[in-house]
Amino acid sequence: MTSTAVRANFFDASALVKLHVHEEGSRIIRPYFDGQPTKYTTPFCYYEALNVLKVKWLYRKEIAKEQYLDAALRLTAWFGSTSRGIKDIDFTEPTTFQAARRLVDKTSLDLSDAFQILSVKSGYFSPMCGDSQTVLVTGDRGLATAARAEGLRVWYFMEESAP
Repeated sequence: MTSTAVRANFFDASALVKLHVHEEGSRIIRPYFDGQPTKYTTPFCYYEALNVLKVKWLYRKEIAKEQYLDAALRLTAWFGSTSRGIKDIDFTEPTTFQAARRLVDKTSLDLSDAFQILSVKSGYFSPMCGDSQTVLVTGDRGLATAARAEGLRVWYFMEESAP
């Protein structure tokens, strides 16, 4: 029996970049993204993805300036229309920072990844459970492992079948 549950899909920066720049994993993530009705990201991941695009263009020379600008425009348009207004956790709250720091101390994550886990655990879509539990969509193996250890539903799309 196929589930009819509606769930949110949280796309991290690694997934967002692969959606907008052709690279390993892009052919996997794009059809999944296009087929999901509820998808979002945090401002933190949006800005991180913009920075990764900049690095790919300006420093690594992996993409041309036009590709960089086009990818940034498409990412910004999507973020503005779907995710910008979603209430997220406050990263500047001392308790939020301390929770992120505990995750960093416990795992090999950086603060960015720790904030992503906290966003899925405590953010806008966190009350969803069972088949409707939010899926963290990532191409980052370390983040996927740590998020699962925190009880999150994760799709590491670089090696796993779609949920």
